[in-house]
Amino acid sequence: MPDTDLTHKRLLIVDDNPINLEMLGDLLEDHGYTDLVLLDDAREVLAHCRARLPDLILLDIRMPHLDGYGVLEQLRRAFGERAPAAIVLTAQVDDATRRRALAAGVRDFLTKPFDHEEAMQRIRNVLRVEQRLAERREQADRLEGLAEARTRELERLSLTDPLTGLPNRRALLQKLQAWRAAGHETGALFIVLDDLPDIMRLHGHDVAERLLQRLADSLAPILPEAAMLGLWGGNDLLVILPVPSDGASLDALARRLLDRIGRPQPVDERRLTSRARIGIGQARDRAPQRLVHMAALALPDAQATPPIRHHCPTLEARQRERLELQHDLRGAAGRGELRLAFQPKLWLAEGRPLGAEVLLRWRHPRHGDVSPGRFIPLAEATIDILEIGDWVLETAMARLVAWRAEDRVAEDFSLAVNVAARQLCTPDFAATLLRRLARHGLPPHSLSIEVTESGLMADLNEARRQLQALAAAGIAIAVDDFGTGHSSLAYLKTLPLSVLKIDRAFVTDLQGDPAARQLAGTITRLAHGLGFEVVAEGVETPEQARRLREMGCGIAQGYLFARPQLEAAFLDWYAEATGRRAPAPD
Repeated sequence: MPDTDLTHKRLLIVDDNPINLEMLGDLLEDHGYTDLVLLDDAREVLAHCRARLPDLILLDIRMPHLDGYGVLEQLRRAFGERAPAAIVLTAQVDDATRRRALAAGVRDFLTKPFDHEEAMQRIRNVLRVEQRLAERREQADRLEGLAEARTRELERLSLTDPLTGLPNRRALLQKLQAWRAAGHETGALFIVLDDLPDIMRLHGHDVAERLLQRLADSLAPILPEAAMLGLWGGNDLLVILPVPSDGASLDALARRLLDRIGRPQPVDERRLTSRARIGIGQARDRAPQRLVHMAALALPDAQATPPIRHHCPTLEARQRERLELQHDLRGAAGRGELRLAFQPKLWLAEGRPLGAEVLLRWRHPRHGDVSPGRFIPLAEATIDILEIGDWVLETAMARLVAWRAEDRVAEDFSLAVNVAARQLCTPDFAATLLRRLARHGLPPHSLSIEVTESGLMADLNEARRQLQALAAAGIAIAVDDFGTGHSSLAYLKTLPLSVLKIDRAFVTDLQGDPAARQLAGTITRLAHGLGFEVVAEGVETPEQARRLREMGCGIAQGYLFARPQLEAAFLDWYAEATGRRAPAPD
């Protein structure tokens, strides 16, 4: 009976004996095989295979000019792992022949004279195995192709703002770094669109986004060929380009950009205009972030005329002030200038507190309270963050021990502590933290660690090692500001995470921005699918809380519930929220 699932296979028979060729050909035809090629000269095999690769070769081992071993070696060199399967035809059945043939990669042997039924069964067996292998190779190729396509798409998305399609901050910095490496002098034009926030409030986020796209489209034709226009922040455009040493060309370009931005742009049925300011930075050997910073520092005031300004030495005074602040931050913990604030985290469904996020505050002896947004990046830029981070962990644990001893908080109350990239990637970070927990007698569930996406990517391998040690001990790991950084799905499955925090930017826009709602919902579903808890930051209105509950977000924090508070105020709030009585004064 014909083996109908195999009879379509291409078979090549190679034997210098015409009688053997004819006999095998007839036998295969009798069993329904129709795609047969018979060669009596082994020297023709390679050319034939290059023209049309067979599924199986029936190969005589002893032939003049080129024996079967030589044919197998030619095929191996030409096709590698894709070389067709071979069954050796031989009258010799000694062990040496078999070992040599098997070493050359043959699948089976047919011993002359042939037993017809045995020969057909061996041929079918090899064809079945090869068919399964081919199917698996084909499946693997498809999967590899899909993975490569997905990787390319992720890389493209990582360099593109999802709403406007413009190059994002990462793409701009990559291009600046490439120009710097090539020794080019580079220029940056930092463009702030002053009217965009008002347009957003008046007409909605979607209209503002379309205006941004229209502006980008209208600016593209007047840019030099080598320039790149991208989105640096929510309302900030950035043009970068290699430039000559003089700044005249940058000034002229800035004026053309302002003129084009000031023209009415058709958006839906409206014609919208926007005013802009441009700061210009120019340098040869500056780090990309520094060059952009120079351009941002050069931004003129909103009412300046003309609204264009170059970076100049006087602006460096601001940098000196920054460095002074950075210097003063060193040792601030030892001088008693740092304090901890606590922002409650609540179960959304019940409104019950479950813990708090620990936040850092600095009271400068001359400048008073310094914004965390100002001093924390300064600390993270130096090793000072290690001393400060160590102080925060030690102080937070000490306070929690006291609260538990005084029965000020519930047994399941936990503190979430932010950990900077430099701190997390210290080789002994996890071991030191666990020893400190043990010394304070605190259970692992009483502490959770919050890290940012950018912090994880600073040294993903070291971060993974440290977080795995912490997670194995029972400490929860949260990714802060999820969706605003690298947002690579790859790290979610390789790191021992347990919490995703929805960034306040998405929460703020929940009511008026369908895209923000979609993103927040997607993050929530993704987290639940991976077995993670979800925490929403920056909840300020009951409507935001309601929408978050509806999409399945379990935990929230924000001004709707409580602002960050120093210890005494926080404990009073917690006592009132939970009905716990404060201990009576001695």
